[in-house]
Amino acid sequence: MSHKQITIITSITLVGLGGAMALFFLDPTKYAFFPKCAFYVTTGYSCPGCGSSRALYALTHGNVFEAFQLNPGILCLLTIGVTDFGRYIRSATQARPYHTLFANVWLVIGLVIAMLIYAVLRNLPWAPFTNLAP
Repeated sequence: MSHKQITIITSITLVGLGGAMALFFLDPTKYAFFPKCAFYVTTGYSCPGCGSSRALYALTHGNVFEAFQLNPGILCLLTIGVTDFGRYIRSATQARPYHTLFANVWLVIGLVIAMLIYAVLRNLPWAPFTNLAP
């Protein structure tokens, strides 16, 4: 493993742990310095990312079901990101070429389409779609 790869892995790990620690101790519903969703503030509609900081806060406290209720999309993206990071570490230790999952055009197109559908569904005013709002 090269020095550059060790630096990248260490940096990503420290930033991830630092963010998780910050969210563990700072509840987004109680501190005003967490950013508000510009789309929600402007339109009154929830975007696909609304509820993400609260979902990550719940996840750092082990409340996976609550995190999923607040924003299932962030859990999916987090799973893909952690998987991709694990693949990067494995390729670095085995001296194999690394190809990110996000370079797969069909995966990215699928994620964008899923996010757009989710954004529309979570703003519909009928049950069961009202349960998708954060």
